[in-house]
Amino acid sequence: MGLPVITFDVDGVLCRPPFGINPGANIGKARRSEGKRGLLWWSEPARYFGRKPMPGAVEGLRLLREQFDCQILTARTERTRAHTEAWLKRHFGFVPPLNLRPGWDESPAGFKVRRTRELGAIAHFEDDPHTAAWVAEGVDTVFLVDWPRNRWLEGPNIVRVASVAEAAPGLLARARVR
Repeated sequence: MGLPVITFDVDGVLCRPPFGINPGANIGKARRSEGKRGLLWWSEPARYFGRKPMPGAVEGLRLLREQFDCQILTARTERTRAHTEAWLKRHFGFVPPLNLRPGWDESPAGFKVRRTRELGAIAHFEDDPHTAAWVAEGVDTVFLVDWPRNRWLEGPNIVRVASVAEAAPGLLARARVR
């Protein structure tokens, strides 16, 4: 049997959002699996240039990859694969398995819910409250990176953290018990 799978969103979890602002609270957002093509999809490749890692992301991911199958699970689409791989290599020194949305026709949250289930993930790191609440229905723990816009979300298996590094000791202790 392989290592337990944990998944990581990129933007707002591993990578700083543009201008350090994490937009939208997504309160009352409807759940849907189908996506739509809009301005954000068209501008996607250009939105990811020049961004730095989140505090604690590099250290946390490096620690966790020793005991877990760490996989990237991002709403970025396949159009950004080369840029995302280069960014991970430059800032983290390696490229974990990269799960990107095939295209715009699946919603970001719907994609993450589907992939965490397909991968059998035991935990997921997320910053979007809408996605975190939906993913939490299928994984043991969702680590919600604390941003002002998501502070309204609570749940029995949602753990608020400042960084990936903050969650690492507890996850590593849990892995040793298995």
